[in-house]
Amino acid sequence: MDGAKSRVLEQLGLPLEGVMARAGTVYVTFKADLTKYVQHRPAILQWIVNPEASFGDLGMGLLRAITPWHEWIMGWGFDVSKGEPQVTEEQVRARLNAFVGAKVEEVEIQKLSYWYVNQTWATEYSKGRVFCGGDAVHRHPPSSGLGSNTCMQDAFNLGWKLAYAVKGWAAPSLLDSYTTERAPVGKQIVARANQSRFDYKYLKEVFGFDNGVTTQKQMLERIFSEDEQGAEIRQKLFKALAVKNYEFNAQGIELNQRYTSNAVISEAEPERFERDQQLYLQATTRPGAKVPHTWLVNTNGQKQSTLDITGKGRFILLTGLSGKGWKQATESLNLPYLDVIQIGARDYRDVYGTWNAKSEIHESGAIWRYQDSTNKAFDYENTLKAVLKQVQLVI
Repeated sequence: MDGAKSRVLEQLGLPLEGVMARAGTVYVTFKADLTKYVQHRPAILQWIVNPEASFGDLGMGLLRAITPWHEWIMGWGFDVSKGEPQVTEEQVRARLNAFVGAKVEEVEIQKLSYWYVNQTWATEYSKGRVFCGGDAVHRHPPSSGLGSNTCMQDAFNLGWKLAYAVKGWAAPSLLDSYTTERAPVGKQIVARANQSRFDYKYLKEVFGFDNGVTTQKQMLERIFSEDEQGAEIRQKLFKALAVKNYEFNAQGIELNQRYTSNAVISEAEPERFERDQQLYLQATTRPGAKVPHTWLVNTNGQKQSTLDITGKGRFILLTGLSGKGWKQATESLNLPYLDVIQIGARDYRDVYGTWNAKSEIHESGAIWRYQDSTNKAFDYENTLKAVLKQVQLVI
């Protein structure tokens, strides 16, 4: 995990797809008191819409507060085909004045740097005993806020598998599932982060800087014009803002990830999403999906999420009050990595039936759907053994 210019990945010869440095941004770190300009709209990130900032995917500049409201980063796009621009201090000050809309006094310019937009992903995350993750294997802009989340997911996915293999709890072949599970996620978020930048083209059409509009005044007159042309522009504006939901309000992008690998016993029927898969979370207990969140009540009478009672380096088998056969089978196998939690028992009560509604299993079932233990001949122990062997956990 040595960053987007990973020497380790390069030395391993892991395959990459996509393009590096497809767009560029000038960034300037500076100190200046901008309090009076942001006190009525105190946001950490300010998008600047004017002709001076109209180049590139975004068509906007930015002012990002480091220490409100006295230390800042200013950024604007440049044409990478012409190389890195030789920006002078005079040009930086002029750009800042244009962004703020007034002359800014007492500016201390600290650093100027160049940043590039990548659209690159690895198709293999490991070779031999070496595993890569994070920005080394998925390189993309921060749009949609998918960077740190995805890096931590890589580390988590690899970490527990390494631990299980080292402890002898799982076969080494379990590690093969790391690339199989994580590489599709890396490719997906690289595509989404870059698409979020491309989607600004609809706002750029509204601003009109690429179509003859040369001042902010003209832009505002265009948007607020009281005629049919103005009405058409405003409809384009509303549609452009709706598209940006895919950057700022898309829970599905982050939470609808599904794993398919040698560590997952997949269901035969494919999952069908009821609403837009990128925008809306569809919670499910299907194999390969994240455990749905719901509130339970513990023995202290406090709320506790299903997310907080699972994981922690161990496999947790969730069942209901009538699924005590799973608990007995697990205890007889004496596995150091597997616990059973009966939701509905005294430890974790499903007071409002929310887990019952989300679990998608019979109360006596566990981990796979609709397994009914009412058949007295049902063999919990051998069934559990078969499952654990198939996901390569040692018993």
